[in-house]
Amino acid sequence: MRRVPSEKLEPGMILARPILMKNGMVLFGEGTELTDGYIERIRNMAVESIQVEGSAPLTEPWEKLMEELEARFRPVEQQPYMKLLKKLVEEQITEHYQS
Repeated sequence: MRRVPSEKLEPGMILARPILMKNGMVLFGEGTELTDGYIERIRNMAVESIQVEGSAPLTEPWEKLMEELEARFRPVEQQPYMKLLKKLVEEQITEHYQS
């Protein structure tokens, strides 16, 4: 799930959370696929951002992310669970770049 500013919404995005009106009623439910009309309505209601399904795109180069990962885990790399956690994060980043 990722938060997207309303000016960057695109048709086809799927809501990860419902959008509520000021009185608490559901305007669009979780799982709703956005259309041009829905996006216009969201913007007209001055909704700043919404949560949609999917993850945020990675904008940093893979090499830079790996360097940052190394630096973050260096102080704790001898702790058994930290080594496993580092490996899992590395796999996630690599998998994201391969898709």
